[in-house]
Amino acid sequence: MTLTTKRGSKLQLRAIAGQSRLRSSFACLALAVGFCTVIGCNKESDDSAAAGSNVSLSPEDVANDETLNAAAADSSAAQAAAEAAGGSDASPSGLSIGDPNPGLKLAKFVKGDAVTAPLKDDVTVVEFWATWCGPCRAGMPHISELQREYGDKVRFIGVTREDEDVVTDFLQATGPGGKTWDEVIDYRLALDDGDWTNNAYMRAANQTGIPCAFIVGRDGIVEWIGHPAGIDQPLKQIVDGDWDREAAISQFKQQAMFAQYSGKLSGMLRSGNFDAALSLLDEMEKATGGKSMPLLNNRLMILMMAGRGEDASKVRSELIEMAWDDASTLNGVAWETATADEATDLELALKAAQRASELREHKDAAILDTLARCHYEMGQLDEAIKIQQKAVDLNSNMQEVTDALKRYMDEKAAVDAN
Repeated sequence: MTLTTKRGSKLQLRAIAGQSRLRSSFACLALAVGFCTVIGCNKESDDSAAAGSNVSLSPEDVANDETLNAAAADSSAAQAAAEAAGGSDASPSGLSIGDPNPGLKLAKFVKGDAVTAPLKDDVTVVEFWATWCGPCRAGMPHISELQREYGDKVRFIGVTREDEDVVTDFLQATGPGGKTWDEVIDYRLALDDGDWTNNAYMRAANQTGIPCAFIVGRDGIVEWIGHPAGIDQPLKQIVDGDWDREAAISQFKQQAMFAQYSGKLSGMLRSGNFDAALSLLDEMEKATGGKSMPLLNNRLMILMMAGRGEDASKVRSELIEMAWDDASTLNGVAWETATADEATDLELALKAAQRASELREHKDAAILDTLARCHYEMGQLDEAIKIQQKAVDLNSNMQEVTDALKRYMDEKAAVDAN
């Protein structure tokens, strides 16, 4: 195979890199959507799919009601207080890490035992999803693994706004490995009641895409908010009692600030004013307590867009060191590095992908796909095929993973033929 043909094959692979799979917590700055750290479904689409079933957030007087706030950590009491304050559709108007949880108001549990006790004493994960959301479905096997791993230590509750018959039909449909989704999913699923729970969590926390998860600690406080792909490390620390809540609050503030300035930052990037964009990130770091993985993610993206390879390499190393126990972020750094138009730092990308796969015990098909891609970009085609085959064996329903294996094998055949 000639060098030109080889380069053409790589360019074809890179053209496919934008497909919407559950990939990482790498920043999406080019899309100008603030802290879009992982691929998810837009909540506006969710609103349309719900056929106009939106319910506005509760009035300010409900949000400020002392009785409601005092009961917030108690699920049943929070519901009763909300109803007394303003009807069944009332819910708190603001939610952040460090706040008492709003409780739950659910119409029905369609899978698993109902949760009727207050959201305290046990760690609870409330995850918002929909049957039509590809990233939601892609993450369900991993959430099920986590439920089995933690057992009674953690309660996972998937909440959807959809009708019961839609969810029931979904559960009977074929999922990964030829099993039904009912067989694949090993945690609780529930139907929202009049959008109360969506309003109390998603809207109150200004979260606009699904899947989105909220971890509630044993004392009833919201400890973490984010995409389920990044839940492993914070969940472990919360369960083990090692969680740094203040650091999480600081990072969440950075997220809010980033959303506030996303329009301004987008304009800077569109005009190629990368210095101004980097200066804006500097201001965010100073205002919110210093460096964090999300800000480093975005700094790396800007430097890559600006073609500043040496500076990008330094940030990439720093990010990998900071994210050493975060499989999702490591996977994202490795993927973005290996699929860049002018791929550099491939040794670093390989290091990050190997660590990410190790953290997931080499059982995550998307991460193995990234690891294989790193080997491919380094010219190690046999190793790429070997690892890509493992990814396909784990999840043959991920079409892009299967397609990548075919491309690698076709290229191998072409090389052998020459």
